[in-house]
Amino acid sequence: MEGHVPVAAVERLLVQKPAVRGIALPGMPTGSPGMGGVQAAPFRVMSFGAQGTQLFAVE
Repeated sequence: MEGHVPVAAVERLLVQKPAVRGIALPGMPTGSPGMGGVQAAPFRVMSFGAQGTQLFAVE
């Protein structure tokens, strides 16, 4: 995992065990874990691996 990934996305990764190398929340958006402020829009968590970069979850 990389970046400020929401806990729900990490839990989903651990339960589903998809064939990915990891997940990330690009851009350090306001309101994400570890960042200040209020979440302004849904977080687009991305997966990356052999299949390239794909949308993993919207939190």
